[in-house]
Amino acid sequence: MPLNTQTKKYIYWFASFTALFVILLSIYFSLGGFEEVQTAVSKNNSYSLAGKEIKGRLTSKEEHFLFEEMKGYIANGDLTGTLSIINYKDDTLGEYESRRFVGVLLEDEVSMIPAGLKVLEIKGQTTFQAALTMHPLVMPNTKKVEAKLQLLAKERGLELDNYTLEKLYDDNSVIVEMFAK
Repeated sequence: MPLNTQTKKYIYWFASFTALFVILLSIYFSLGGFEEVQTAVSKNNSYSLAGKEIKGRLTSKEEHFLFEEMKGYIANGDLTGTLSIINYKDDTLGEYESRRFVGVLLEDEVSMIPAGLKVLEIKGQTTFQAALTMHPLVMPNTKKVEAKLQLLAKERGLELDNYTLEKLYDDNSVIVEMFAK
């Protein structure tokens, strides 16, 4: 029985959508979309960060320029370390506002700090870390990662501080770290 034009059209649409779905699924897979978030617990961590604090709208241009400035310090060799962001969970902020410290996690203690940068010391007896190795397009959002770390801390009977430390590496991987109170 020959297929009429309407039936052929539905078959072509179905085949097209199926092919598109398979292509998108394979791209998602190749970007690491099915990789699990690796979590770990660490003891007695101490960090020194050189950077600047910024408070305001989530997508402010100032934050972007500050981020680029810190990348410049690393590229020029003025600072050696890992680009990092501390996200504070401040109750006084509005819905679309943030308070962050953007800086460089210093590798050596004897770094000459450029003028205008503040040095921040962070110490934690117990820290909870999540490693995100997938491409940024398919990484889980911050709330999901924080929820996973909160659950891990709760299983150990600990409560977490109201900030996160994000270490941003050149290969697009990220380590999110939360500190126990």
